[in-house]
Amino acid sequence: MELACSDYTAINVGTNFEQPEDITEYFSLQAPPNTNIWRKPSACDDTTAPMVLKRLHQSFILAEVTVSADFAMEYDQAGLVIFAGSLSDSSISRSPITRRSPRYLRGGNIPGPGIPAPGKWAKAGLEFTGGDLHAASVVAISPSGADWSSSARMPSPSTTFDPYSLTSQSLRIKFERVDESLWIWYQIPNLTSFTSSEQSDHHAGPGYGRGRSPEDVGSGWTKMREVMGFFGGVEQKGNVWVGCYASRPMNFEPSNRWEEVDQLVAEFEDLDIL
Repeated sequence: MELACSDYTAINVGTNFEQPEDITEYFSLQAPPNTNIWRKPSACDDTTAPMVLKRLHQSFILAEVTVSADFAMEYDQAGLVIFAGSLSDSSISRSPITRRSPRYLRGGNIPGPGIPAPGKWAKAGLEFTGGDLHAASVVAISPSGADWSSSARMPSPSTTFDPYSLTSQSLRIKFERVDESLWIWYQIPNLTSFTSSEQSDHHAGPGYGRGRSPEDVGSGWTKMREVMGFFGGVEQKGNVWVGCYASRPMNFEPSNRWEEVDQLVAEFEDLDIL
């Protein structure tokens, strides 16, 4: 199912946001420092990261995208994000993405600094931390704060991990609904060999449960995590937003007015949302 560009909303993007011919094929996001999607314990959400989101008017099935970026700073990240129940029907001004009509939004009334965080959200993708690039995810389903996890250290094209070759690595991320749970998968594009433990977790498509037969296995998907009850109580139409994000959470404070840090540029390909 191919979605038109007008079905998507760009949030927290600058005037330099480039309108794509078809956003499901390719687009990029630029994230300046101090941008994030995060929830502190007993606090509101910080949703300052640039995002391109699709508001669903039917039950969520799955979302997939391939992400890559020039990761360089601690906690640089990009991937898929989903909000379930975080945004009410009137919570955001509609700004569909249309060609030759760029918009600049600072998040509308998405939960942000000073606004309570009533809903659930999850994000997953590539994250640069501790000098390595990881497949990582963060889930926020309660006021207690966000739950971060790192599932795998990404392999480099060479035997040693070279931070200067990070741009050669990309990751395909998938969100999938199974009953009321959210399953998060990842796939390393063009990686032809997998360990036996990885093969046991491969996934062939939506709707599959545990205990699958060997013939159902082999598409290269590795399960990152399962979030029980993520979709519970959010069946109302328009309560789910899903799409892509990029963020550079580093708290950069310039020592003078001329000092700047480059933005993180993340690229997204083959976006599919059902």
